[in-house]
Amino acid sequence: MMRVGVFSDSHGDIYHLEKLLDSMGHLDMVLFLGDIAQDAEWLKHKLGRIPNKPVLWAVRGNNDLSSKLPYDCTVCVGQKQLFMTHGHLYQVRTGISSLVSKAKKEGAGIALFGHTHEALCTWESGILVINPGAAGHPYGAHRARACILEIENDYLSVKDVVA
Repeated sequence: MMRVGVFSDSHGDIYHLEKLLDSMGHLDMVLFLGDIAQDAEWLKHKLGRIPNKPVLWAVRGNNDLSSKLPYDCTVCVGQKQLFMTHGHLYQVRTGISSLVSKAKKEGAGIALFGHTHEALCTWESGILVINPGAAGHPYGAHRARACILEIENDYLSVKDVVA
């Protein structure tokens, strides 16, 4: 079974990012969906000190203007194709249809995005769409959050992680 930690929108809040990461236990891979790219560098350093050295994939967000990270990418996890992006280029604040269309074009069955700071897990046109919520700077009634994808063959589960 592959365990994948998914983070977005940490906005420099390493305290909550580390709390979330530490609470996840064993991970084989970590996906970072942007905002702030330096936090992906911190994750890379932290993951490099873990004995099994989980793989890190990262994309840039709307606040990562000078980043050289890609805006989106498709990653193969086991038998699943995951499309990952921050979401701002797909107007996710007003709907997820353009995100779902792009995921389909990429041959992905799962679309991961951030940007809205709101956790979401839903099916849209045969694509599982997931937003882990904001990993940093909790506000109002919201708490720092991320998620874990557990993938084994055709089995998939999504677990919310809150700090």
